[in-house]
Amino acid sequence: MGMLEGKVMLITGGTSGIGEGCVKRSAEEGAHVILTGRNQSAGRDVVAMMADSGFEVEYRVQDVSEELGWQKTIKYILEKHGRLDTLVNNAGLSFLKPIEEISLEDFQRLMQVNVEGVFLGTKYGMAAMDLNNPRKGGSIINISSLMGQVGLIWGTAYCASKGAVTHMTKCAAIEGGMNDRNIRVNSIHPGVIWTKMVVDLMGDSEETRDQLRTETPLQVLGVPNDIAEGVVFLASDEASFMTGSEFSIDGGRGAD
Repeated sequence: MGMLEGKVMLITGGTSGIGEGCVKRSAEEGAHVILTGRNQSAGRDVVAMMADSGFEVEYRVQDVSEELGWQKTIKYILEKHGRLDTLVNNAGLSFLKPIEEISLEDFQRLMQVNVEGVFLGTKYGMAAMDLNNPRKGGSIINISSLMGQVGLIWGTAYCASKGAVTHMTKCAAIEGGMNDRNIRVNSIHPGVIWTKMVVDLMGDSEETRDQLRTETPLQVLGVPNDIAEGVVFLASDEASFMTGSEFSIDGGRGAD
C-alpha cells in the first residue's frame, strides 16, 4: 500500500509544473486525485499522461479566485466521493517588477489568485473535511514560497502574496486543531524549482541555470518532484503531529 492509499485529494494548478508533479506522486502513492486548472487542454493532457502510466485521475476547470468555482468543485467531490482528505492549494501567479512599475490592477490580480484563492480553498476545504466520517479530519497544504519568508528585489507583489499565505496557514492551523477537528494545515516553501514559471521569469539559458545552481548551497536545481515528495509526506498519516509548520524545500537557499 502507498502512503496515501484511499485518500481523496484535490490539487489546484495541477496542469503543469509543481502541481503536475504533485498529481503524479500522489497518485503513485495511492491517492485518488482531482486536479484543477484553467487550461482545459493541459488538464486533459495530464489525465491522458496519467492513464498511460496506469493511474486514473480527474480534471475539472477551475479559477481559484472565483468563489462559485470553489463551491462547485467541493460539491462535486463530496457528491461523488463522499469526503475530501487532502487539499493542495498550489495554483498561483508570479511576476517580478520594480514597485513603481506595478499597476494596481496587476497587484490585485496577483492577490486574487495567490491569496484569495488560498483563502477560499482553505475555507471550503475545511468545511468539507469537517464532514469526514469515519476518516475524521484532513490535511491542507498551501504552496507558499521561499519568497514568503525572505525578500527579493522586484518581488514586492509576489513576496507580499506568499507572506500572506505563510501567516494565513498558521492561523488556519490553530482553527483546524480546535474541537477535535484534526485538520492539519501546513505550508511548503519551494526555492527555485525549474518550471515554466521560472523560465518565463528568468529565461531558459545554461548561463541562468548555472547561476541558480551556484546560488544554491546544494549546487543543484530543484525539480517539481522535490516538492511533490513533501506534499506526499504532509498529506500522509506519517505527518499526523505536524500543523502550522513552514516546510522549506529549497536546497538550502533560505539558510544562505
